[in-house]
Amino acid sequence: MKTAPLLLLLAWLFSPASQALQLYTEEYPPISFSQHGQAEGLAVDLVRELLKRLDQQASLQVVPWARAYRIAQTTANTAIFPTMRNSEREPQFKWVGPILLANDNFYALKGSGIKVGKREELARFKDIAVPRDWFTYQELTAAGMHNLLGVTEPVQMFRLLRMGRVPLIVADNLSFYARDEAAVQVDYLGPDDVEVVYPYRSSYGYITFWSGTEDWVVRRWQTALDQMKVDGSFSRIYQRWLPGAEEPGLREPGWSGIP
Repeated sequence: MKTAPLLLLLAWLFSPASQALQLYTEEYPPISFSQHGQAEGLAVDLVRELLKRLDQQASLQVVPWARAYRIAQTTANTAIFPTMRNSEREPQFKWVGPILLANDNFYALKGSGIKVGKREELARFKDIAVPRDWFTYQELTAAGMHNLLGVTEPVQMFRLLRMGRVPLIVADNLSFYARDEAAVQVDYLGPDDVEVVYPYRSSYGYITFWSGTEDWVVRRWQTALDQMKVDGSFSRIYQRWLPGAEEPGLREPGWSGIP
């Protein structure tokens, strides 16, 4: 039965686990963004280092978030990053991380005079801009906040704030680290241009794999990421992009995520 080993080999070669990994990320500087036709950013550098350590080849594309999210939900051998975890998303993917720690806040332009003492007071604002594909929009909508202005891309939100078209946006603190060409994605707003009027919460970002990905693949990626955190290479990459920013630990508090 010499054909049996050959059939097994062919079956493996054409199985989903053997096919090349397709990685997707979005325009989210300085975490991930396109520059001169190439993907750049903190998360991109982390993923490239992981691929190197795993001796794995993969394609990497920067695409609109809604498209990336749809692909990773339905297509074998795909992953997206960074994905912020919530209860709705958790069963839809397999998770490796965390690779990111962000503080989400309600921001106004500096000097706006806007004061918010408690969450209920946010209801008095007509439009609060946030991308409709972000989990923050989904979460706040589910919580009954009806004055959100859902935009298609993050840059629209930042532009609306700069132009005074909306009084508030919901964003994370990391966005304002963007510099040089990447800053166009936040309409060139920096930390000195905005102020926190109401702190929302902390979020953890992950690499999320198609739900049919083999558990051993996810564990292999998680182990390599853990090793980067232990040997200091994770911190060096993180601080190069986000100097002084708080880093995520080995695990998000209260959640392991390892299959």
